[in-house]
Order: sequence, then structure tokens, then C-alpha cells
Amino acid sequence: MGHSQITVERVALLMGSFNPVHRGHLAVARYVLERELADEVWLVVSPQNPFKDPAILAPFDDRLEMVRRALAEEGDELEGRIRVCDVERGLPYPSYTIQTIEYLQKQYPEVRFTILAGSDIADQLPRWHRSEELRGLVRFLIYPRNGGEASPEMAQAPTFEVDSTSIRQAVATGQAIAVGEVLPRAVADYIRIKKLYTR
Repeated sequence: MGHSQITVERVALLMGSFNPVHRGHLAVARYVLERELADEVWLVVSPQNPFKDPAILAPFDDRLEMVRRALAEEGDELEGRIRVCDVERGLPYPSYTIQTIEYLQKQYPEVRFTILAGSDIADQLPRWHRSEELRGLVRFLIYPRNGGEASPEMAQAPTFEVDSTSIRQAVATGQAIAVGEVLPRAVADYIRIKKLYTR
């Protein structure tokens, strides 16, 4: 993303492994835009979450490509206001959220960043690297996951039963996945062609 394109003031960052990206991610991003809680949502693909097992993680480039294809499939509806962001590729490992925020704030000083996080993730916040400082730098928009507490403005956000883990398990065991409903078709095709998540 070049500096010249940035005319937005408020960007919500949805950070994750996107292993794979699914309708739940896109629905939350869309909700934020519909409610005008941000001008754009950036899906920040993380090389590896320090809390997750690397063995079940598809390669970074594949996860990035799946997000690109999912957004291309949604296309005009989103008017380019949901973008994929690969900034963490070039940052020191492991990718701590605060380092990503500090980097983005330097790159885009005119943008106010918000972190979009599920309530299940938000519960882990105290364990995050330099979590107090992080809370001082950005505000959080918490959407409901697994019955957790959401931010008031996110309380009506769509909740999906689907998660990346169950999608990976379905692929590995050859179960049918509701393509279109759960997984964008372009992502399902990519998983099949690349033979991702098959044991």
C-alpha cells in the first residue's frame, strides 16, 4: 500500500492467521464499515501468532493469497474499503501487535487505527506483549465470540458458528464445507488446488 493512496482517517485492523479466511471475518469487517465505525478495514495477515501451533499453519503467502481472492470475489460490494495488509511479513518475529501498531503509526501518521478483536481474544489481552502500552496507543473494537463481552457498538455484529479450525478439520477429513456460506468459493478452490490442510 503506497502512501499516496491513503486519504482515510480511520482504519480498523482485523489481525489474524486467516488460516483460512472465511465469511465470519468478512462479515465483521463489513459490519464495521456499515456502522461507519471506520473508513476502511485492513485484514492484517500474521506470519505466526505466538500462541498458535505453527504445524497447522498454511504458508504465509498462501494465506495472503486466500484473503486477496476472497476480497476480489466480494469485489464491488466492498468498494475496495476492505484491504489485505502484509505489513507483518517484514517485521521482526514473533509478530507482536504493538510492534505492528507502532510501525503502521509511523507509516501513516494521519490515520487513527483501531484494533478489531473477538471477545475470546480480548480476554487474553493482559497476556499480550506490552499490553498496557498497546491500550494507550489504540482503541479496541471487540466483537462477540463464544459468548464473550463485546464493545457496545459491536454488540449487534453478526456471529458465526464457523471458525478456521473447523474448516481445516473438515478439509483434512474430507467432509463437505458449505462453499459460499462459510467459505468464499475462490478460497475453497484455492485450498483444493494447493492441497492445503490435507494430512
